Amino acid sequence: DGPEARFPAPPVLPLPVPRTAMAPTEAAAILPTGPEPEEVDVNQFYVKTESLEALADPEVEAAALLPQLDSDVWTVVCGGLLVARRLAFHHPDVLLGTLDAVVVRLRAHMNSLRSSLCKTALICCADVLRAYGDAAFEFLEDTGEGKVDGSGPVAPSLMHTLLHKAALDKRFVMDEAKRTLLSMIERLDPDALVREILLSRVESKNDKVRAVVAMCLREAVDKSLRRVTERAYMARGPETETDENLADGFDAEASCAVTERDALLRAAASFVNDRQPAAREHARSLLETLKRSHVERAEVENGGDAWQTHVERTLGKSVAVKIVKLC
Repeated sequence: DGPEARFPAPPVLPLPVPRTAMAPTEAAAILPTGPEPEEVDVNQFYVKTESLEALADPEVEAAALLPQLDSDVWTVVCGGLLVARRLAFHHPDVLLGTLDAVVVRLRAHMNSLRSSLCKTALICCADVLRAYGDAAFEFLEDTGEGKVDGSGPVAPSLMHTLLHKAALDKRFVMDEAKRTLLSMIERLDPDALVREILLSRVESKNDKVRAVVAMCLREAVDKSLRRVTERAYMARGPETETDENLADGFDAEASCAVTERDALLRAAASFVNDRQPAAREHARSLLETLKRSHVERAEVENGGDAWQTHVERTLGKSVAVKIVKLC
């Protein structure tokens, strides 16, 4: 059976004619007869990742995937996205051969006006990023690809789409986009995300997107510092772990909290004055993290600059006054 059989399209009913435009007998004559069409149970497309089952013949499913994703029937597309998720989770090597083409279509469906299709695509995006990790970085950056056939203007990256979906007022989509972003930060290298992806989006003209960027920066910096602690724990061993000082961590200098501290401080300072309350809240949290990291390193170095001195040198005294008061 083809994809249309597995995920049939819901019946399309004729548009009703206004009652004022026809007599009662005429209205009764054109009303549809028969049983009411069954509503599509979209929950079948929202399967949790850990509940996804392996495919009996992944090569065959992968070969039929692109036609499903190109279908004009939204339920067939959702079924194809579910197949893509199963391939990514259980058979990533099989999906890899067609991954570029799948991502182009995935990006288009993430922009669908149909909320159920958009959410299904966002869930699929999270599974793809989780499956391929840092190898998926190329899909987060802007490319020269436009339409599915590669023509047209520069297409927005997955990151661009995720940030804008997470900034929507439609909570159904917004919540799923934020979950995808947090999953991405947890799976990918947070230092590279900050350095190569997020810092370049701090000055977005969309204030709601800036608030999402602030959230991502805060989460990525926290993840980077947690990773330092975890590496230190692994290097020392549990029997020698006597403190939680991040500056004593293994390869602490490689954390974006250190390598990108000036750029992060400037970003946080700009978010503090943002019109979006969420951006200001994330900025304060980011500032506290940066201060803690700076103070701990200064203590270990026995002579590092004080936090206030560092802020004044980076932002100037007039801006630093407000920042120091906040944290």
